[in-house]
Amino acid sequence: MEERERRLGRNEALFREVNERIERVSGALRTGTDTMTILCECGNPDCVEHIEVSLSEYERVRAESTHFFVRPGHAKPDVEEVIEHHDEYDVVRKNGASGEIARELDPRDD
Repeated sequence: MEERERRLGRNEALFREVNERIERVSGALRTGTDTMTILCECGNPDCVEHIEVSLSEYERVRAESTHFFVRPGHAKPDVEEVIEHHDEYDVVRKNGASGEIARELDPRDD
């Protein structure tokens, strides 16, 4: 089970890195909107669902290296817990080995 948790953690960290790049580009191209579209950060490598989120909400969630945005129903209860429900997305907290990977691979924690 721990290897599965680590794999899921790496997959989610990859999606987080993509979203961090989207956020940087969005900031550089600020068009007067306070929202951005990110990718679902679930551990499914085939998931390409989008989430619309405010910039302030993105920053608030991103402040915790173990917190991720996922579409409703995409959480994996054996490796993470849903800590917030919203219409468009859930916020999950990674636990165990996947939480360790999330902390290790956090691009904001250099």
